Amino acid sequence: MRRGITLAELAVVLAIVAIVTALTLPRLGGLLDWAAVNAAAQEVSTAMAVARSSAVMQSTRSRAVIAADTLRIDRWLGDSWGPLHRWPGPNAHGVTLEVSNPEIVFDPIGLGWGVSNTKVVLRRGSHSEMITVSRLGRVKRW
Repeated sequence: MRRGITLAELAVVLAIVAIVTALTLPRLGGLLDWAAVNAAAQEVSTAMAVARSSAVMQSTRSRAVIAADTLRIDRWLGDSWGPLHRWPGPNAHGVTLEVSNPEIVFDPIGLGWGVSNTKVVLRRGSHSEMITVSRLGRVKRW
């Protein structure tokens, strides 16, 4: 009756683990990039949806301000913008941001105020995602 493992068996197992790790590590990097871009896109989409809902629910204008370091929602107080919600931006996930209009304003019925469309592009590594906001206030992820 033999107990334990031999040094040769341990070396073979470690070699197999090393080979499997070497083959899967590059794919893991791509998966991490995808997860980071997806998380950032969800947060940006949520910020826009919350800003639109806030405008409708409170019967006032609200705006979503999209910056690399912060996502912010403000509401119109009659003479100035007041803070409503704040959270970290895409940089918190290591994602770069390109936005055609960083300030999206919604009127009390949820329509976009001012610009016709806003395009947000989020990138990390080889993965990217695009979000658009139409003049009607609709948010779409591509």
